[in-house]
Order: sequence, then C-alpha cells, then structure tokens
Amino acid sequence: MLARRARAGAFVAGGLALVAWLAPTPAAMLPVPAMALAGCAMLRPVAARPRLLPAAIAALVGLFLLVREGLPALGLLPPIGLGGSIGLSYVMFRLIQLLVDAAEGEAPADAPPLPLLAWLLFPPSLLAGPIGRAQDFLEDLAAPAAWPSREDWRRHGAGVVGGLFGVVVLAAGPWWVFRQGLAAPGAFGLAVAALAFATWLWISFAGYSRLAVSLAALMGVRLPENFDRPWAAENMLAVWSRWHISLSDWFRLYVFNPLLKGLLATTGATKQAHWLGAVAYAGTFLLMGLWHGIGWRFALYGLLLGVAAGVNKVAQTLLARRLGKAGYASLKRRRDYALASAVGGVGTFVMALMVLWLPVAAVSVAILPAGLIVAAVLAVALPAGRLAADPATNWMEAHRGGVAIAQLVLLAAALALGLAPPPLLYQFF
Repeated sequence: MLARRARAGAFVAGGLALVAWLAPTPAAMLPVPAMALAGCAMLRPVAARPRLLPAAIAALVGLFLLVREGLPALGLLPPIGLGGSIGLSYVMFRLIQLLVDAAEGEAPADAPPLPLLAWLLFPPSLLAGPIGRAQDFLEDLAAPAAWPSREDWRRHGAGVVGGLFGVVVLAAGPWWVFRQGLAAPGAFGLAVAALAFATWLWISFAGYSRLAVSLAALMGVRLPENFDRPWAAENMLAVWSRWHISLSDWFRLYVFNPLLKGLLATTGATKQAHWLGAVAYAGTFLLMGLWHGIGWRFALYGLLLGVAAGVNKVAQTLLARRLGKAGYASLKRRRDYALASAVGGVGTFVMALMVLWLPVAAVSVAILPAGLIVAAVLAVALPAGRLAADPATNWMEAHRGGVAIAQLVLLAAALALGLAPPPLLYQFF
C-alpha cells in the first residue's frame, strides 16, 4: 500500500511539475489541478445517481470553455496551447470518460483521490495521450512495483530513443519541406506543403506517442498504442482506426455511438441507419475538430472529415446493397478499386489538414489541382510504402539494439551540429 501511494504521489508531483514548467505564469497552471479535483469530487455522486451525469459533464465543459476562452479574453490567463494551461483538454476528456463509466457501473467509483489524480496527471501521457482507461491504470498501480528487467530496458528503452529520434530528427525534414512548399507559388507548392505537413504531423505525433508508451512501460503502466500505419488505411473510415487510435476510440464510444443511438431512437428510421450514421459522423468529427481548438478553422477541419466519413459509410452501404455481399467483396478485392479507396481516404485527410495552416489569402483555384497532385503522389507512394513496411519493420525489430544505438548517436550528432527541432504539435492544436 505504501509503495502504491508513493508511486501515485510521484506521478501526481511529476504531472504538476510538467504543467508548471510549461506554463508561463503560476496562474496558468492552476486550471489543470482545479479541473482534476472537481472531476474527482463528482465521481461518487454520479456513480450513486447516474441522472447527474449530464449536469456533471456540462459543468466540466463549462469550466473548460471558461479557462480556454473566457478568462484569456479577459486577460486573466494566457491563451491555451504551448505556454498556456497545458493538458487541460486531455484532463477534461479523461474525466468525462471516468464519469460516463461510473454512471454505467464500470468505473471504480470508490477509488481514493490520489490514484485517480495520478491517472489524470500521469506525466508521459498528460500532454497529448494516449488516452487510457482509469480501470487499467489503477490495476497497474496496484501491482507490486518492480524495477524494469533487462528485457524491459532493451525493448522500451529502444522505444524511448526511437520516439525522441522521430520527434527531433525525422520530423525536421518534412517540416523544412513544408516551409519551402508554403513559399512556393501555385498548385505545386500547395501540394508539397500539404504532403509535408501531414508527414510531419504523423512522424511527430507517432514519435511522441511511442515515447509516452515506452516511458510508461518502464514505470509499470500500460498505455494503448496510438498509431498503426495510417497511410496503409484502405478508406476514409479506416484512417481513423489507425490514426490517434485512443482518441478515435474515445469519440466512437462516448460521442458517435450515443449520438447514433439517439438519432435512431428519435426517428425510428432503422432502414436509413446509414444516412443517420452520416449525420452522426458529421457531428462527431465537428466536436473532435472543436476539441483541438475553438475557431472556424478547427470547426471546418472537423466538418470536412465528418462529411468525408459519412459519405464513405453511405457509399459502402449503397454499394453492398446494389452489388450484394459477394459482389461487393469482389469489388473490394480489385486492385484499382482498393487503390482508389486508399488514395481517396488518405488524400482527403491530407487535404483537410490544409485548413489548419493555409492562409486565407492563399485560398484559390489552385487547391483543386493541388489535390490532384497529392492524389497522384499517393497513388505511387502508398503501394510502395505497403511493400516496404513489413520487411523494414521486421529488420528493425531483429536489430532493435543496434538501431537504437544508431538513432541515439544520430540524435546527439544532430543536436551538436545545431539542428533546431521542429515545433511541437501545439503550434497547430
């Protein structure tokens, strides 16, 4: 019990220290622990009276909006983001998850506050996830503490090095290309910038997630994997089963499923479930976009992805009805159809990301030809990437130690030579 409390206390202290280190003023760090304590105080009442759940969620969202928009507008807090109240949106997500699970009898409503705060403020995942469940964390925390074995250091230590190498070194290349594409005129420059930005975002976020998962494993805590080769997705819906997996699962369980269930119950149109599903996708992705940031760019980004996901779902349903189960399965096996679906899915995501960085003045007819250039590049790159992925992964796994040493040497050399790491994700989210 003492070891459990000591670990929980260390995790809470580490999370608060991280927030304090990144916050520009002492006041800027206060919303995170304040929201964490408020959410923990709601746990038992919501578990005992599930009807309080909507009011509890509304209170959390209201507090989030007050800190993210209201207080910065009044000059009482710096803007959210890097240098603002780091980790606030992530803590809110976890608290909503905890309260919903508690209302459904799945969360440990009698858990002491300290372990819950340790879960909310766990340093490796505090900034951007992955989003794990309280039940899993508390189970790991209750397990007997043990120093990592040699195999743990070999495996997860390599993950730490690989994550740092990706965030600092590998991501620097696409970031530089992105900046050059922004400066280039016309459709070609936009296409280069779009592809480079998506690549930078993937490498940065996947590297960060690998770093978080590996550090957590060395601390005896399991975090879910967050990426599974998103560029290998076969359509738009599959992109979100491979990209930021823990966030996608969160929105599926806590937003999309309840929203679709409510639409079906309200309309009774079970035969038109695919159209209602399209509406639920649009609403879900709109909320996901606004979670990343309040503003028209984030709303449009989410709405574009939601419409694309909805169209994808409706198209799948209508094709299956028209062709029959066997005919649709045969269509999906065709290489031209599979390639077109993959390019459409990944390409839509790449182009939707443009909303986050494209200057309004640059919006022009060049976007359409830029999209065609992106599609042409992906039509070549995606099949090539799939062919190379498995052999490369197997080779790196077989030579994990040597790869980690080489990455560590290259990382040290790059920093020594003055490589400026690319910006963190918070510049855009």
